[in-house]
Amino acid sequence: MNVIICYDIATTKRRNKIAALLESYGIRANYSVFELDISERDFAFIKAKLTSLIEPKRDKILFYRICKTCLAKSESLGDGKIFAPLDTYV
Repeated sequence: MNVIICYDIATTKRRNKIAALLESYGIRANYSVFELDISERDFAFIKAKLTSLIEPKRDKILFYRICKTCLAKSESLGDGKIFAPLDTYV
């Protein structure tokens, strides 16, 4: 599944731990935005791990599931490139 995860984390220490976790599963699209192509099992693990890392009253993490059809219609302006999951390479 393709997922976009973005966050707003209050402290640098928590923010660095979260970024390190997400970088191990996907690519950084922007400073606090990551694109992942992961299994449902990995998604559940990541979500549980992130839940244990945040302070819910101060931090926020958003998860956007992107279907293959929507991903194929995505566009980019400027230097950025659209996420290309491994199973779509030719």
